[in-house]
Amino acid sequence: MPTRQERRFRRRRRSARPAPEALRPAESTPLLLQAAAFLAVFAAAILVNLKTLHYGFLTSWDDPTYVVDNPWIRGLSRENLIYVFTKPYFANYLPLHLVSYMVDYTLWGLNPFGYHLQSVLLNGLNAILALFVTRRLFGNFLLAFLAALLFAVHPSHVEAVAWISIRKDLLSTAFLLLTVLFYHRATGSRSLGRGAYAASIGCFTLGLLSKVSIVALPLFLLVLDWFPRAGRRRIPWKAAIANKIPYALIGLVLVRINTLVQVKAKAAYAQDPIPYLMVKGHAVWNYLALLTGIPSGRPVYDTPEFASGLASVAANLAGILVLPAVLWIAHRRRWDALGLGAGWVLALLLPAILFPLVTYMADRYLYGPSLGFCWVLAAGIVAVSRRTAESIPIRAGVTAILTALPLTLFAYRTIDYNRAWAGSEPLWRYAIARSKDYRVRNNLAQALMNEKRFAEAERLYKQASAIENIVSHQGLAAVYYDTHRYPEAQREIERALEIAHKHGAAYTDLTDATMEDLAEIEYTAGAIYWVQSQNQRAIEAWEAALRANPRHERAAQWLRTARGEPAPAPAK
Repeated sequence: MPTRQERRFRRRRRSARPAPEALRPAESTPLLLQAAAFLAVFAAAILVNLKTLHYGFLTSWDDPTYVVDNPWIRGLSRENLIYVFTKPYFANYLPLHLVSYMVDYTLWGLNPFGYHLQSVLLNGLNAILALFVTRRLFGNFLLAFLAALLFAVHPSHVEAVAWISIRKDLLSTAFLLLTVLFYHRATGSRSLGRGAYAASIGCFTLGLLSKVSIVALPLFLLVLDWFPRAGRRRIPWKAAIANKIPYALIGLVLVRINTLVQVKAKAAYAQDPIPYLMVKGHAVWNYLALLTGIPSGRPVYDTPEFASGLASVAANLAGILVLPAVLWIAHRRRWDALGLGAGWVLALLLPAILFPLVTYMADRYLYGPSLGFCWVLAAGIVAVSRRTAESIPIRAGVTAILTALPLTLFAYRTIDYNRAWAGSEPLWRYAIARSKDYRVRNNLAQALMNEKRFAEAERLYKQASAIENIVSHQGLAAVYYDTHRYPEAQREIERALEIAHKHGAAYTDLTDATMEDLAEIEYTAGAIYWVQSQNQRAIEAWEAALRANPRHERAAQWLRTARGEPAPAPAK
């Protein structure tokens, strides 16, 4: 049996061996060819999402909250900037996400074309950055081009690009890629490059201010140190850990801020560790399947129900371990592309696995992680083509065929799924055929309400109300109010208030979103009481609305009217 020193010597010899042929730095690529590659990657990312430029806002899913009805994105004013950087909004602290909408509003007002345009262009920029980063990490332009091209059209990106409210994933990924690019440059010489290192930390901070889920990126940077590329020094483990401390400190601060204001998952599985890990393991297997482009995406995923038995428990818990296991095996076998790809996917999915989010899983969580899968796929294509033939024309043909297969599948899936996001009704019609979740029915009902299709909306709200929730009863109250069925409207809004107070703890937390929801219910109750001449009850309801949200202008206005008070003088 080899001694400890012999094992250490063997590991050093393995790390000293040259990189596999498929991943060795290629000969210098002509500048014109490089420019064409960057243009092709950018064009691919734009073209598959071009139809989204003609889409509107999703009126029944977050877009009104983030954009249409959000007073704090109405221009790049000093007041707006101070507000978004000092206060959470909609149960999140993501100020740069809101600043991006300020830019849109300044240029386009509330024309949805401009908002979709920024999202599509950001997706194209991320594809270009993916090419830069991949070439930097692997030193192989062909591999980098193929990976970036596949990333540009990956179907897991549809939700992040087509849905304006998910701009945060596009922004955070741009800063994420810049973070890695600058870090790799900073650690490429014998001493740490201070300028590039500071730029990396700065980009990481900006990424966290766009979306905090990139907080585990330092783990990938450790993986990067663990897989030193040819021509780069191996960073001692103490130094590797030490240079991650600034990232960790900044990440901890912003995670803490968001933890205080975010809504936590209230599903039963989130309260018990074994079911929780099973659900998250199941989500990992689903994410890995979605990365292949074979299953179609969904706006909402139903929480799985598991069969009893040891096999079911083991299979789902294995999902938690699969990526760390692949990472370890790849390191032992020196499969760099597989190791870096698994490390990238693991680091970027880790927050979605560890934290009890309201959403069990979502396509948008794969926007950044999908690049790691594209690294592995591109490296495999390059390796197979080089082993197939020595002739350069034949090798090029094999590469083209092997790339065309996943590229065509990805592009088809992206274009096809984009059609579902053309508006609120087509989206929720698509979702309702694939989900039993009550929220899907609520959202479709809201879309139908906006078109005055009250009978259809009533039917859907009643179906959704089989699961106790506030929104269904609030929606039914709105249906009955608009159709002049006031006693029924009163019954439903009082049921919504009953549920709200039953779960009162959710409305005493320091979260603006839940308090604003409660204020809206109280305001609606006041309107229903008022139209039935129950004036005192209306006044009490509007007072309650203002206690929950002192900025509720309609409650304040109607309260003044009910009390016979004059309207306030306009501000000078």
